[in-house]
Amino acid sequence: MGSLSGKSPASTYKSLLKVSDETNGISTSASQIEDGEGTASCLSISDDTLVLKPQNDNTTGALSVKAVDNTQILAVDTTNQVVKVGSTATPANSQIIEFRAENLVPSGAGTHMFIPKGSTAFLLAPPEVSNGTGTDPETSLATSATTDDVLVNLYPVPVNSTIDACNFMVSTITDTDTVINVHLYKYTIKSSGATNDGTLSAGVLLASGQATAVDRNCIKTVACTIDSSAVTAGEVLACFVENETNTDAIMINTQVLYHFN
Repeated sequence: MGSLSGKSPASTYKSLLKVSDETNGISTSASQIEDGEGTASCLSISDDTLVLKPQNDNTTGALSVKAVDNTQILAVDTTNQVVKVGSTATPANSQIIEFRAENLVPSGAGTHMFIPKGSTAFLLAPPEVSNGTGTDPETSLATSATTDDVLVNLYPVPVNSTIDACNFMVSTITDTDTVINVHLYKYTIKSSGATNDGTLSAGVLLASGQATAVDRNCIKTVACTIDSSAVTAGEVLACFVENETNTDAIMINTQVLYHFN
């Protein structure tokens, strides 16, 4: 670290920091901090406020707070407009949604079944609901006499958000090995006061994953691949499980980690 001891102002003024308001100094209005030759920094200060604003480029570390051992504690990312905290650098406003089911019986092998939000035991009610038999779930679902059964499977997105991770644990109820696929989707839901409110359309795959050799003797854990991460307020999220092999009942717990934009 340098010292000003024994040095003249003429040789050191460039390294000195001051506020840009040379008349009032620090006052009730924010004044930018600059060096001795007038080069502006990212900081402005008043008697009550401190403002950090990049001068030239947004970065992932516009503000960084670290422990003595250099462990990251706080990072302000102006590039992605997110504040991350802790040694895991997790967005500060992270949220978790769970889609869970007990004894979910597929209507057929290779059929994509809705997983309820929260937890539902499929013993008496509500009934299981399917949405397609292709490689991926259908990208739409029209309203019908059973639309009310879909409701418990949907998560309405409250604000624009980003999906950070999707993981699931799964088991079945027999000794037969099965292949289990999970898909996380977002949909536009019709809400115009019409008789077909609740229609799902414009489905987009957000995440997907596969577990193999799944039976009742094990619990398989899978970290899904994120295919698309952006979700918009007013859309709904839906999670699907598919038993490629047979119609053995499924036990599944899916966690979706996301943060508000």
